[in-house]
Amino acid sequence: MASSAWLIASAALHPPLSALSIGITLVRTAGIFRAVLRYADRFFSHKIIFNFLDDLREKIFLDAALKLPLKSGIIGEGDLLHKLTVQADKAKDFLPRVVLPISTAALVTILLAFFLFKSIGLYSLILPLNFFIVLILSARFKSVEADDSNYREKILDFYDGRDELKIFGTNPAVEKLNCAAKNFGDKHFHTKSRDINFDTLIKILNAAFTCVLLYQISLHVDKISLTVWALVLISVNFKFQLSIPNFKEKTLFTKNSSLSPLPYSLKFSNVDFSYNSAQIVLKDFNLEVQRGEHLAIIGESGAGKTTLLYLMTKLFQPDSGSVEVNGKIAAATSTNYIFSESIRANFKIFNGNISDDEILAALKICQLDDFDISAQIGEDGANLSGGERVRLQIALAIAKNPDILILDEPTAGLNKNLAENLIAAIVDESKKNNRTLIVITHDLTLAEKFFGKFLTVNHL
Repeated sequence: MASSAWLIASAALHPPLSALSIGITLVRTAGIFRAVLRYADRFFSHKIIFNFLDDLREKIFLDAALKLPLKSGIIGEGDLLHKLTVQADKAKDFLPRVVLPISTAALVTILLAFFLFKSIGLYSLILPLNFFIVLILSARFKSVEADDSNYREKILDFYDGRDELKIFGTNPAVEKLNCAAKNFGDKHFHTKSRDINFDTLIKILNAAFTCVLLYQISLHVDKISLTVWALVLISVNFKFQLSIPNFKEKTLFTKNSSLSPLPYSLKFSNVDFSYNSAQIVLKDFNLEVQRGEHLAIIGESGAGKTTLLYLMTKLFQPDSGSVEVNGKIAAATSTNYIFSESIRANFKIFNGNISDDEILAALKICQLDDFDISAQIGEDGANLSGGERVRLQIALAIAKNPDILILDEPTAGLNKNLAENLIAAIVDESKKNNRTLIVITHDLTLAEKFFGKFLTVNHL
């Protein structure tokens, strides 16, 4: 392509016109061959990558099946296959879309610098310098979409309560909806502005480095050769800039992608417990809860659910047997005390370094994102409703970032929709953090909807 461009430029300056037609024909021919070679390159490179990853995935599974205790239940074949499939699919997307274009751009940049070194000396290093500066800036730049979940929730709440709003008035709800819309709009504008400013910075850097390089080249070559070099450098910069968005956005591995077996979080071994000789609560009780597992404990009042909670949190010691806890534990119960200061102060009592954003994130999970964290909440949360008090205690427990989260009747005092939204948000957050979740509840319907494992506690 570059040679054809040189022929066209030469023919335009030096007739006959037949030389110009030859150059144009060569450009078209080169363009056709370029397209053929590009698709052939993609076909073979992608096929090689995909075959390699399939073979690697099979080998890892066979090796893991021999070394990991699959039959012990700590990690199952299904979990292993799922992790291998997910990670291999990410690699299939990551290698051809990110690694291959970046590697190609790096190779072309190094070759161009090599060819230019003889003519312009150390100035040829401007090319790789520009490449690595842009690459490092792109790697450090985090492009994040604005979170619209709060805005969506407000719209759904407005829609669900439209009949009541007709009776009692829409102004307060409309104000909340307008506030959520404005917040989302501001965040969206901010994120888009960051993206545009970053892209503009990259283009300015590329243009500046290219101008300096072309100036140095112009001191050593004629105008025709300078034109060819300008086209080459512009083409290389354009191809490199096309590969940057994928490099910024694609990631290969995610948090909690380990394939190694995970230890249990809680283990009851032959536990006996009684308040007195006439009130035996547990007899030869065994239970093992795996890391990241979600368990619902169901039973009637007085069946021993709260006793299990106290044993898990080490408030009670068993009469015999053992209770092992593997990791940091946090529990939200009706007996938790709330201090008569602001919501922010209550969070900072447990974690002095917690930020307002982290506090708001915990409150959002518990459907309390419209709370003023500076407001005083009264002695033991006297200014809160019963449902708000329960959800605030859950938010305080979540903010501790525990390995094991235990919730005692988390939906007490909540209507059906709010209860389901709360449990769904807690379950999703626990899955993202591979957190063990244990919920003590009497609501069988809710437990069946969100939990795959149950423990039913009955009177002895």
